[in-house]
Amino acid sequence: MKKHFDHFCGIDPSWTGKRPTAVSVLDRRFRLIDFVYSEDIEWIVQLLRNYENTVIGVDAPLVIRNETGHRPNEKEFIKHFAKFGLSLYPVNKRRYPFFFPEKLYEALKTIGYSFQNGNIFEVYPHATILVLFNDMKVFHYKKLRSEEKLEKLEYLRKKIETFIEIPDDLNVPQDSVKSYEDFLDSLVCALTVGLASERSFLKFGSEDMGIMLVLKP
Repeated sequence: MKKHFDHFCGIDPSWTGKRPTAVSVLDRRFRLIDFVYSEDIEWIVQLLRNYENTVIGVDAPLVIRNETGHRPNEKEFIKHFAKFGLSLYPVNKRRYPFFFPEKLYEALKTIGYSFQNGNIFEVYPHATILVLFNDMKVFHYKKLRSEEKLEKLEYLRKKIETFIEIPDDLNVPQDSVKSYEDFLDSLVCALTVGLASERSFLKFGSEDMGIMLVLKP
């Protein structure tokens, strides 16, 4: 991964395409400069057209060729992170005959983003949070009641803000706990690829099968 990107983008996509996808863009100072929350792929692609020399981190598989079980990069990841209690949900063709992030990846390739070009990666917010914010322990915040989840999300936001400046005047979704969670996850995705430009990281997978980028513990 090259060291001199001008922007860092994080995408937390809907897996079905039936819900909005959260997209955050940071500048080199890790200041949040743009955000969209949309189901429209063209809107997402248009946003990225506005920012040259950008690297993207996506919280989802972008290439699925296995019929069952885990993908090869998922298996590699689990070998390294299972000791910390961190695993991955298996993604395959049988479970997901249609998978929105694959469609999004194909659209992003038309404007120059690909594993081959080294400017887009699969990332895993749970791994980043474990490494950066939670003393190498899994931070459980997904499967909670709304009130408990909101408390966890507020804690997570404070941790994120030790790295990222979130302008007060930027309109971010807080109309539901789910939209707020998607926003914060997109920030963690952007932070992952941003920090990978200045510190050690691990990569799992291949250009053909998908490359997952994880900050090194």
